[in-house]
Amino acid sequence: MPEAKAHGDSLPPAVEPEEFENHWLALQKELAWIQDHGGKADCVRGIEVLEALIASARFQQACLSYHLEKEFVRDHEERGVNLDDQTRGAAGSVAIARKQSPTGFRNYLVNCRILLEDTPNIAAAFSRGEFTEPQVLAILNELQTVKAQRRTEFDEIYGQNPDMFECMGRNQIKDTVRKFTLSYNSDPVSKEHKTIEERRFARMEIDEASGSVKLTAQFPLLPGMGLRNYLYKESRKLKKKGDKRTLEQIRADILFSYMMIGEPSKMPINLQVGVIMTDRALFQGEREPAYLEGYGYIPAQDVREWIGGHQIENELTFEEMEARLTPEHIEQIEVLTELSRIYTAPGDQDLISMDSKARIFPEKLKKFISIRDRHCRTPFCDGIVEEADHVKQYAKGGKTSVHNCCGRCKVCNKTKEARGWFEFTLLKDQHTMLINPVSGMSYRSTAPPATGYIHKPFPQLTTDSKWFNDFKEKLSRRDAPEASAA
Repeated sequence: MPEAKAHGDSLPPAVEPEEFENHWLALQKELAWIQDHGGKADCVRGIEVLEALIASARFQQACLSYHLEKEFVRDHEERGVNLDDQTRGAAGSVAIARKQSPTGFRNYLVNCRILLEDTPNIAAAFSRGEFTEPQVLAILNELQTVKAQRRTEFDEIYGQNPDMFECMGRNQIKDTVRKFTLSYNSDPVSKEHKTIEERRFARMEIDEASGSVKLTAQFPLLPGMGLRNYLYKESRKLKKKGDKRTLEQIRADILFSYMMIGEPSKMPINLQVGVIMTDRALFQGEREPAYLEGYGYIPAQDVREWIGGHQIENELTFEEMEARLTPEHIEQIEVLTELSRIYTAPGDQDLISMDSKARIFPEKLKKFISIRDRHCRTPFCDGIVEEADHVKQYAKGGKTSVHNCCGRCKVCNKTKEARGWFEFTLLKDQHTMLINPVSGMSYRSTAPPATGYIHKPFPQLTTDSKWFNDFKEKLSRRDAPEASAA
Protein backbone atom coordinates (compact mmCIF):
# COMPACT_ATOMS: atom_id res chain seq x y z
CA MET A 1 0.00 0.00 0.00
CA PRO A 2 1.43 3.41 -0.90
CA GLU A 3 2.41 5.56 2.06
CA ALA A 4 -0.02 8.29 0.95
CA LYS A 5 -2.92 5.87 1.37
CA ALA A 6 -1.90 5.12 4.94
CA HIS A 7 -2.25 8.80 5.80
CA GLY A 8 -5.71 9.22 4.32
CA ASP A 9 -6.39 12.33 2.26
CA SER A 10 -3.44 14.38 3.56
CA LEU A 11 -0.01 13.85 2.06
CA PRO A 12 2.92 13.15 4.41
CA PRO A 13 5.93 15.48 4.20
CA ALA A 14 8.90 15.00 1.90
CA VAL A 15 11.86 12.90 3.01
CA GLU A 16 14.89 14.84 4.22
CA PRO A 17 18.39 13.76 3.05
CA GLU A 18 19.34 12.73 6.61
CA GLU A 19 16.33 10.41 6.83
CA PHE A 20 17.27 8.87 3.50
CA GLU A 21 20.77 8.01 4.75
CA ASN A 22 19.49 6.52 8.04
CA HIS A 23 16.89 4.49 6.20
CA TRP A 24 19.53 3.08 3.84
CA LEU A 25 21.76 1.94 6.70
CA ALA A 26 18.85 0.20 8.43
CA LEU A 27 17.74 -1.40 5.17
CA GLN A 28 21.17 -2.90 4.51
CA LYS A 29 20.88 -4.99 7.67
CA GLU A 30 17.34 -6.08 6.80
CA LEU A 31 18.34 -7.10 3.27
CA ALA A 32 21.25 -9.15 4.56
CA TRP A 33 18.82 -11.09 6.79
CA ILE A 34 16.37 -11.61 3.87
CA GLN A 35 19.11 -12.99 1.62
CA ASP A 36 20.04 -15.53 4.28
CA HIS A 37 16.64 -16.45 5.74
CA GLY A 38 13.81 -14.81 3.76
CA GLY A 39 10.99 -16.52 1.89
CA LYS A 40 9.10 -15.43 -1.25
CA ALA A 41 7.12 -12.70 0.50
CA ASP A 42 10.25 -11.33 2.19
CA CYS A 43 12.14 -11.20 -1.13
CA VAL A 44 9.33 -9.37 -2.92
CA ARG A 45 8.99 -6.95 -0.04
CA GLY A 46 12.73 -6.29 -0.14
CA ILE A 47 12.58 -5.60 -3.88
CA GLU A 48 9.66 -3.20 -3.34
CA VAL A 49 11.46 -1.32 -0.58
CA LEU A 50 14.61 -1.05 -2.71
CA GLU A 51 12.55 0.34 -5.61
CA ALA A 52 11.15 3.02 -3.30
CA LEU A 53 14.65 3.83 -2.09
CA ILE A 54 15.92 4.12 -5.68
CA ALA A 55 13.05 6.50 -6.45
CA SER A 56 13.90 8.57 -3.39
CA ALA A 57 17.53 8.73 -4.55
CA ARG A 58 16.35 9.85 -8.02
CA PHE A 59 14.46 12.68 -6.33
CA GLN A 60 17.64 13.79 -4.60
CA GLN A 61 19.38 13.69 -8.00
CA ALA A 62 16.62 15.89 -9.43
CA CYS A 63 17.13 18.40 -6.59
CA LEU A 64 20.89 18.49 -7.18
CA SER A 65 20.37 18.82 -10.95
CA TYR A 66 17.99 21.73 -10.39
CA HIS A 67 20.50 23.55 -8.18
CA LEU A 68 23.38 22.75 -10.54
CA GLU A 69 21.49 24.40 -13.40
CA LYS A 70 20.90 27.50 -11.24
CA GLU A 71 24.64 27.64 -10.51
CA PHE A 72 25.39 27.56 -14.24
CA VAL A 73 22.94 30.42 -14.84
CA ARG A 74 24.43 32.46 -11.97
CA ASP A 75 27.97 31.90 -13.24
CA HIS A 76 27.07 32.93 -16.79
CA GLU A 77 25.34 36.09 -15.56
CA GLU A 78 28.31 37.11 -13.40
CA ARG A 79 30.77 36.57 -16.27
CA GLY A 80 28.44 37.99 -18.93
CA VAL A 81 28.71 34.94 -21.20
CA ASN A 82 26.16 32.66 -22.86
CA LEU A 83 23.42 35.19 -22.18
CA ASP A 84 21.42 33.76 -25.09
CA ASP A 85 21.60 30.28 -23.53
CA GLN A 86 22.19 30.64 -19.81
CA THR A 87 21.77 26.95 -19.02
CA ARG A 88 24.47 25.85 -21.50
CA GLY A 89 26.62 23.08 -20.07
CA ALA A 90 24.23 22.08 -17.27
CA ALA A 91 22.56 19.23 -19.16
CA GLY A 92 25.89 17.75 -20.25
CA SER A 93 27.26 17.89 -16.69
CA VAL A 94 24.22 16.09 -15.29
CA ALA A 95 24.40 13.45 -18.03
CA ILE A 96 28.06 12.69 -17.39
CA ALA A 97 27.47 12.46 -13.63
CA ARG A 98 24.68 9.95 -14.30
CA LYS A 99 26.88 8.05 -16.81
CA GLN A 100 24.44 8.60 -19.68
CA SER A 101 24.33 10.23 -23.09
CA PRO A 102 23.46 13.97 -22.89
CA THR A 103 20.60 13.46 -25.36
CA GLY A 104 17.34 14.44 -23.67
CA PHE A 105 18.87 15.97 -20.54
CA ARG A 106 17.81 19.51 -21.41
CA ASN A 107 14.25 18.25 -21.26
CA TYR A 108 15.10 16.49 -17.99
CA LEU A 109 16.20 19.81 -16.47
CA VAL A 110 12.96 21.44 -17.59
CA ASN A 111 11.11 18.68 -15.72
CA CYS A 112 13.26 19.28 -12.65
CA ARG A 113 12.22 22.95 -12.66
CA ILE A 114 8.55 22.03 -12.94
CA LEU A 115 8.91 19.44 -10.17
CA LEU A 116 10.52 21.76 -7.64
CA GLU A 117 8.83 25.05 -8.57
CA ASP A 118 5.28 24.14 -9.61
CA THR A 119 4.36 20.71 -8.20
CA PRO A 120 5.29 20.44 -4.48
CA ASN A 121 2.86 17.60 -3.74
CA ILE A 122 4.17 15.44 -6.58
CA ALA A 123 7.74 16.26 -5.52
CA ALA A 124 7.03 15.20 -1.92
CA ALA A 125 5.53 11.89 -3.09
CA PHE A 126 8.56 11.32 -5.34
CA SER A 127 10.90 11.95 -2.42
CA ARG A 128 9.10 9.24 -0.41
CA GLY A 129 9.51 6.72 -3.23
CA GLU A 130 5.82 6.60 -4.17
CA PHE A 131 6.69 7.28 -7.82
CA THR A 132 9.52 5.82 -9.86
CA GLU A 133 11.50 8.28 -11.98
CA PRO A 134 9.83 7.12 -15.27
CA GLN A 135 6.40 7.61 -13.66
CA VAL A 136 7.24 11.14 -12.51
CA LEU A 137 8.68 12.05 -15.91
CA ALA A 138 5.46 10.80 -17.55
CA ILE A 139 3.57 13.34 -15.42
CA LEU A 140 6.00 16.22 -15.93
CA ASN A 141 6.43 15.75 -19.68
CA GLU A 142 2.69 16.23 -20.14
CA LEU A 143 2.58 19.23 -17.77
CA GLN A 144 5.19 20.99 -19.92
CA THR A 145 2.43 21.75 -22.43
CA VAL A 146 0.49 24.05 -20.06
CA LYS A 147 1.33 27.16 -18.07
CA ALA A 148 2.70 27.13 -14.51
CA GLN A 149 -0.70 28.09 -13.11
CA ARG A 150 -2.27 24.96 -14.59
CA ARG A 151 0.58 22.77 -13.34
CA THR A 152 0.00 24.02 -9.82
CA GLU A 153 -3.73 23.44 -10.25
CA PHE A 154 -3.11 19.83 -11.24
CA ASP A 155 -0.68 19.40 -8.33
CA GLU A 156 -3.40 20.58 -5.95
CA ILE A 157 -5.81 18.05 -7.44
CA TYR A 158 -3.22 15.35 -6.80
CA GLY A 159 -2.72 16.62 -3.23
CA GLN A 160 -6.45 16.16 -2.59
CA ASN A 161 -6.47 12.75 -4.30
CA PRO A 162 -3.12 11.08 -3.46
CA ASP A 163 -4.26 7.70 -4.80
CA MET A 164 -5.21 8.94 -8.29
CA PHE A 165 -2.17 7.21 -9.87
CA GLU A 166 -2.31 4.10 -7.70
CA CYS A 167 -0.98 0.99 -9.50
CA MET A 168 -0.80 2.82 -12.87
CA GLY A 169 1.87 2.22 -15.48
CA ARG A 170 3.57 5.07 -17.37
CA ASN A 171 1.11 5.06 -20.29
CA GLN A 172 -1.89 5.14 -17.97
CA ILE A 173 -0.33 8.01 -16.00
CA LYS A 174 0.37 9.87 -19.23
CA ASP A 175 -3.26 9.41 -20.35
CA THR A 176 -4.57 10.74 -17.03
CA VAL A 177 -2.44 13.90 -17.12
CA ARG A 178 -3.03 14.41 -20.85
CA LYS A 179 -6.78 14.46 -20.26
CA PHE A 180 -6.23 17.41 -17.91
CA THR A 181 -3.83 19.32 -20.17
CA LEU A 182 -5.93 18.87 -23.32
CA SER A 183 -8.67 20.92 -21.70
CA TYR A 184 -6.31 23.92 -21.99
CA ASN A 185 -4.20 23.25 -25.09
CA SER A 186 -6.62 21.46 -27.45
CA ASP A 187 -6.38 24.13 -30.16
CA PRO A 188 -2.61 23.88 -30.82
CA VAL A 189 -2.75 20.07 -30.53
CA SER A 190 -5.61 19.93 -33.02
CA LYS A 191 -3.69 22.19 -35.40
CA GLU A 192 -0.65 19.89 -35.16
CA HIS A 193 -2.81 16.85 -35.95
CA LYS A 194 -4.15 18.50 -39.09
CA THR A 195 -0.70 19.36 -40.43
CA ILE A 196 0.06 15.62 -40.59
CA GLU A 197 -2.29 15.47 -43.59
CA GLU A 198 0.19 17.63 -45.48
CA ARG A 199 3.22 15.74 -44.14
CA ARG A 200 2.02 12.20 -44.91
CA PHE A 201 4.54 9.99 -46.70
CA ALA A 202 5.63 6.47 -47.57
CA ARG A 203 9.31 5.63 -48.12
CA MET A 204 10.99 2.47 -49.39
CA GLU A 205 14.62 2.06 -48.35
CA ILE A 206 16.90 -0.71 -49.61
CA ASP A 207 18.99 -2.27 -46.84
CA GLU A 208 21.78 -4.10 -48.67
CA ALA A 209 23.36 -5.37 -45.44
CA SER A 210 20.29 -7.39 -44.47
CA GLY A 211 19.00 -7.94 -48.01
CA SER A 212 15.64 -6.34 -47.38
CA VAL A 213 13.46 -3.36 -48.25
CA LYS A 214 12.17 -1.26 -45.34
CA LEU A 215 8.83 0.50 -45.60
CA THR A 216 8.36 3.63 -43.49
CA ALA A 217 5.09 5.57 -43.63
CA GLN A 218 3.27 8.33 -41.80
CA PHE A 219 -0.53 8.70 -41.96
CA PRO A 220 -2.99 11.13 -40.38
CA LEU A 221 -4.48 9.83 -37.15
CA LEU A 222 -7.89 8.65 -38.39
CA PRO A 223 -6.82 6.56 -41.44
CA GLY A 224 -3.65 5.47 -39.65
CA MET A 225 -5.54 4.10 -36.62
CA GLY A 226 -8.10 2.49 -38.92
CA LEU A 227 -5.35 0.68 -40.83
CA ARG A 228 -3.59 -0.34 -37.62
CA ASN A 229 -6.77 -1.71 -36.06
CA TYR A 230 -7.59 -3.66 -39.22
CA LEU A 231 -4.15 -5.29 -39.42
CA TYR A 232 -4.16 -6.19 -35.72
CA LYS A 233 -7.69 -7.60 -35.85
CA GLU A 234 -7.08 -9.72 -38.95
CA SER A 235 -3.70 -11.01 -37.73
CA ARG A 236 -5.15 -12.11 -34.39
CA LYS A 237 -8.05 -13.78 -36.17
CA LEU A 238 -5.70 -15.82 -38.35
CA LYS A 239 -3.45 -16.65 -35.40
CA LYS A 240 -6.39 -18.07 -33.45
CA LYS A 241 -7.15 -20.34 -36.39
CA GLY A 242 -3.70 -21.90 -36.03
CA ASP A 243 -1.61 -19.86 -38.47
CA LYS A 244 2.04 -20.69 -37.75
CA ARG A 245 3.37 -17.29 -38.77
CA THR A 246 4.10 -14.68 -36.11
CA LEU A 247 1.65 -11.79 -35.72
CA GLU A 248 4.20 -9.42 -37.25
CA GLN A 249 4.66 -11.71 -40.27
CA ILE A 250 0.91 -11.98 -40.80
CA ARG A 251 0.50 -8.19 -40.71
CA ALA A 252 3.31 -7.72 -43.20
CA ASP A 253 1.76 -10.31 -45.56
CA ILE A 254 -1.72 -8.78 -45.32
CA LEU A 255 -0.39 -5.31 -46.05
CA PHE A 256 1.68 -6.57 -48.97
CA SER A 257 -1.21 -8.55 -50.47
CA TYR A 258 -3.53 -5.53 -50.51
CA MET A 259 -0.81 -3.28 -51.92
CA MET A 260 0.09 -5.68 -54.76
CA ILE A 261 -3.17 -7.54 -55.47
CA GLY A 262 -5.82 -5.18 -54.17
CA GLU A 263 -8.98 -6.03 -52.27
CA PRO A 264 -11.84 -7.44 -54.41
CA SER A 265 -14.53 -4.82 -54.96
CA LYS A 266 -17.20 -7.03 -53.38
CA MET A 267 -15.22 -7.26 -50.12
CA PRO A 268 -14.25 -3.73 -49.07
CA ILE A 269 -11.87 -3.31 -46.17
CA ASN A 270 -13.79 -2.31 -43.06
CA LEU A 271 -11.63 0.20 -41.19
CA GLN A 272 -12.89 0.92 -37.70
CA VAL A 273 -11.75 3.18 -34.88
CA GLY A 274 -13.28 3.38 -31.41
CA VAL A 275 -13.77 6.80 -29.86
CA ILE A 276 -15.19 7.57 -26.41
CA MET A 277 -16.52 11.06 -25.72
CA THR A 278 -19.36 12.69 -23.84
CA ASP A 279 -22.53 13.88 -25.55
CA ARG A 280 -21.72 17.39 -24.31
CA ALA A 281 -18.37 17.35 -26.14
CA LEU A 282 -19.93 15.88 -29.29
CA PHE A 283 -23.04 18.04 -29.61
CA GLN A 284 -22.44 21.14 -27.46
CA GLY A 285 -18.81 21.91 -28.28
CA GLU A 286 -17.35 21.33 -24.79
CA ARG A 287 -13.57 20.92 -24.60
CA GLU A 288 -13.43 17.67 -22.62
CA PRO A 289 -11.00 15.42 -24.56
CA ALA A 290 -12.13 12.28 -26.36
CA TYR A 291 -10.44 8.90 -25.91
CA LEU A 292 -9.25 7.11 -29.06
CA GLU A 293 -8.88 3.40 -28.39
CA GLY A 294 -5.32 2.20 -28.84
CA TYR A 295 -3.95 5.75 -28.91
CA GLY A 296 -5.04 7.86 -25.94
CA TYR A 297 -6.73 11.24 -25.46
CA ILE A 298 -7.23 13.64 -28.37
CA PRO A 299 -9.03 17.00 -28.72
CA ALA A 300 -12.81 16.65 -29.01
CA GLN A 301 -12.59 19.04 -31.95
CA ASP A 302 -10.81 16.36 -34.02
CA VAL A 303 -13.63 13.87 -33.47
CA ARG A 304 -16.33 16.40 -34.33
CA GLU A 305 -14.56 16.97 -37.64
CA TRP A 306 -14.26 13.20 -38.32
CA ILE A 307 -17.95 12.62 -37.68
CA GLY A 308 -19.01 15.70 -39.63
CA GLY A 309 -16.82 14.77 -42.58
CA HIS A 310 -15.39 18.30 -42.67
CA GLN A 311 -12.02 19.53 -41.52
CA ILE A 312 -11.39 23.03 -40.21
CA GLU A 313 -8.74 24.88 -42.18
CA ASN A 314 -5.25 24.35 -40.80
CA GLU A 315 -4.63 27.96 -39.83
CA LEU A 316 -7.88 28.34 -37.88
CA THR A 317 -8.88 27.17 -34.40
CA PHE A 318 -12.40 25.98 -33.60
CA GLU A 319 -13.29 29.37 -32.08
CA GLU A 320 -11.84 31.29 -35.03
CA MET A 321 -13.80 29.11 -37.43
CA GLU A 322 -17.06 29.73 -35.58
CA ALA A 323 -16.46 33.49 -35.70
CA ARG A 324 -16.35 33.49 -39.51
CA LEU A 325 -18.79 30.68 -40.26
CA THR A 326 -20.36 30.98 -43.75
CA PRO A 327 -22.76 28.79 -45.75
CA GLU A 328 -19.82 27.53 -47.81
CA HIS A 329 -18.48 25.77 -44.72
CA ILE A 330 -21.60 23.64 -44.34
CA GLU A 331 -20.90 20.42 -46.21
CA GLN A 332 -22.63 17.11 -46.73
CA ILE A 333 -21.80 14.50 -44.11
CA GLU A 334 -19.47 11.95 -45.67
CA VAL A 335 -18.76 9.65 -42.75
CA LEU A 336 -21.04 6.75 -41.80
CA THR A 337 -20.91 6.81 -38.01
CA GLU A 338 -22.29 4.22 -35.65
CA LEU A 339 -22.96 5.54 -32.14
CA SER A 340 -23.18 3.03 -29.30
CA ARG A 341 -24.75 3.87 -25.96
CA ILE A 342 -22.65 3.11 -22.93
CA TYR A 343 -24.12 4.00 -19.56
CA THR A 344 -22.28 5.73 -16.74
CA ALA A 345 -23.00 6.16 -13.05
CA PRO A 346 -24.77 9.39 -11.95
CA GLY A 347 -22.40 12.25 -12.66
CA ASP A 348 -20.96 10.59 -15.80
CA GLN A 349 -17.85 9.19 -14.08
CA ASP A 350 -17.86 5.42 -14.20
CA LEU A 351 -18.87 2.97 -16.90
CA ILE A 352 -21.36 0.60 -15.28
CA SER A 353 -23.41 -0.95 -18.10
CA MET A 354 -24.00 -0.93 -21.84
CA ASP A 355 -26.88 -0.95 -24.32
CA SER A 356 -29.33 -3.69 -23.31
CA LYS A 357 -30.22 -4.19 -26.99
CA ALA A 358 -26.89 -5.81 -27.79
CA ARG A 359 -27.51 -8.90 -29.93
CA ILE A 360 -24.35 -10.95 -29.33
CA PHE A 361 -23.67 -10.57 -25.62
CA PRO A 362 -20.23 -12.28 -25.31
CA GLU A 363 -18.61 -10.13 -28.02
CA LYS A 364 -20.33 -6.98 -26.78
CA LEU A 365 -19.17 -7.75 -23.24
CA LYS A 366 -15.57 -8.10 -24.42
CA LYS A 367 -15.84 -4.78 -26.22
CA PHE A 368 -17.28 -3.11 -23.13
CA ILE A 369 -14.45 -4.42 -20.94
CA SER A 370 -11.88 -3.16 -23.44
CA ILE A 371 -13.50 0.30 -23.41
CA ARG A 372 -13.88 0.43 -19.64
CA ASP A 373 -10.41 -0.82 -18.64
CA ARG A 374 -8.33 0.53 -21.60
CA HIS A 375 -5.15 -1.09 -20.24
CA CYS A 376 -4.37 -4.44 -18.63
CA ARG A 377 -5.70 -4.41 -15.06
CA THR A 378 -2.61 -6.00 -13.52
CA PRO A 379 -0.92 -3.29 -11.38
CA PHE A 380 1.62 -1.15 -13.31
CA CYS A 381 1.08 -3.04 -16.59
CA ASP A 382 0.54 -0.83 -19.65
CA GLY A 383 -0.34 -3.73 -21.95
CA ILE A 384 -3.34 -3.47 -24.26
CA VAL A 385 -6.48 -5.41 -23.36
CA GLU A 386 -6.32 -8.62 -25.41
CA GLU A 387 -8.50 -10.94 -23.34
CA ALA A 388 -11.56 -10.61 -21.10
CA ASP A 389 -10.83 -12.48 -17.89
CA HIS A 390 -12.98 -13.67 -14.97
CA VAL A 391 -11.94 -12.03 -11.69
CA LYS A 392 -13.43 -14.94 -9.76
CA GLN A 393 -12.68 -17.91 -11.97
CA TYR A 394 -15.59 -19.46 -13.84
CA ALA A 395 -14.59 -22.92 -12.56
CA LYS A 396 -15.04 -21.62 -8.99
CA GLY A 397 -18.51 -20.20 -9.62
CA GLY A 398 -17.59 -16.80 -11.02
CA LYS A 399 -20.22 -15.25 -13.27
CA THR A 400 -19.66 -14.04 -16.82
CA SER A 401 -20.73 -10.48 -16.07
CA VAL A 402 -19.48 -6.90 -16.21
CA HIS A 403 -18.66 -6.87 -12.50
CA ASN A 404 -16.76 -10.16 -12.53
CA CYS A 405 -14.76 -9.37 -15.65
CA CYS A 406 -11.55 -7.44 -16.27
CA GLY A 407 -9.28 -6.74 -19.22
CA ARG A 408 -5.88 -8.41 -19.38
CA CYS A 409 -2.96 -8.71 -21.75
CA LYS A 410 -1.98 -12.27 -22.69
CA VAL A 411 1.09 -12.38 -20.45
CA CYS A 412 -0.75 -11.24 -17.31
CA ASN A 413 -3.70 -13.51 -18.00
CA LYS A 414 -1.31 -16.46 -17.69
CA THR A 415 0.60 -14.98 -14.76
CA LYS A 416 -2.50 -14.77 -12.57
CA GLU A 417 -2.86 -18.55 -12.76
CA ALA A 418 0.20 -18.94 -10.51
CA ARG A 419 -0.35 -20.79 -7.25
CA GLY A 420 -1.10 -18.41 -4.39
CA TRP A 421 -2.40 -15.59 -6.63
CA PHE A 422 -5.95 -14.49 -5.87
CA GLU A 423 -8.11 -11.43 -6.54
CA PHE A 424 -11.67 -10.22 -6.04
CA THR A 425 -13.78 -7.13 -6.72
CA LEU A 426 -14.38 -4.51 -4.03
CA LEU A 427 -16.63 -1.89 -5.64
CA LYS A 428 -18.99 -2.42 -8.54
CA ASP A 429 -19.39 1.03 -10.07
CA GLN A 430 -15.68 1.92 -10.14
CA HIS A 431 -14.84 -1.76 -10.64
CA THR A 432 -12.09 -1.85 -8.05
CA MET A 433 -10.19 -5.12 -7.61
CA LEU A 434 -7.95 -6.24 -4.76
CA ILE A 435 -5.08 -8.25 -6.19
CA ASN A 436 -2.86 -10.47 -4.05
CA PRO A 437 0.02 -11.95 -6.08
CA VAL A 438 2.09 -14.87 -4.82
CA SER A 439 4.18 -12.59 -2.58
CA GLY A 440 1.29 -11.88 -0.22
CA MET A 441 1.38 -8.14 -1.00
CA SER A 442 -1.95 -6.44 -1.79
CA TYR A 443 -2.60 -4.00 -4.63
CA ARG A 444 -5.71 -2.14 -5.68
CA SER A 445 -6.65 -1.90 -9.36
CA THR A 446 -9.43 0.53 -10.31
CA ALA A 447 -10.92 1.04 -13.76
CA PRO A 448 -10.26 4.59 -15.01
CA PRO A 449 -13.15 7.08 -14.88
CA ALA A 450 -15.07 7.42 -18.14
CA THR A 451 -14.83 11.20 -17.90
CA GLY A 452 -12.54 13.42 -15.87
CA TYR A 453 -9.26 12.18 -14.43
CA ILE A 454 -10.26 11.21 -10.88
CA HIS A 455 -13.15 9.21 -9.42
CA LYS A 456 -15.69 11.21 -7.46
CA PRO A 457 -17.38 9.70 -4.40
CA PHE A 458 -21.00 8.72 -5.03
CA PRO A 459 -22.57 11.45 -2.80
CA GLN A 460 -20.72 14.05 -4.86
CA LEU A 461 -21.91 12.39 -8.06
CA THR A 462 -25.51 12.61 -6.99
CA THR A 463 -25.30 16.26 -6.01
CA ASP A 464 -23.54 17.07 -9.28
CA SER A 465 -26.11 15.28 -11.40
CA LYS A 466 -28.81 17.21 -13.22
CA TRP A 467 -31.42 14.51 -12.67
CA PHE A 468 -30.83 14.63 -8.90
CA ASN A 469 -31.15 18.42 -8.75
CA ASP A 470 -34.32 18.28 -10.85
CA PHE A 471 -35.71 15.63 -8.53
CA LYS A 472 -35.02 17.77 -5.43
CA GLU A 473 -36.63 20.77 -7.12
CA LYS A 474 -39.79 18.76 -7.81
CA LEU A 475 -39.95 17.64 -4.19
CA SER A 476 -39.52 21.20 -2.94
CA ARG A 477 -42.36 22.37 -5.20
CA ARG A 478 -44.65 19.72 -3.71
CA ASP A 479 -43.81 20.90 -0.18
CA ALA A 480 -44.51 24.55 -1.03
CA PRO A 481 -47.55 26.30 0.66
CA GLU A 482 -49.36 26.58 -2.68
CA ALA A 483 -49.13 22.83 -3.20
CA SER A 484 -50.37 22.13 0.34
CA ALA A 485 -53.31 24.51 -0.08
CA ALA A 486 -54.32 22.81 -3.29
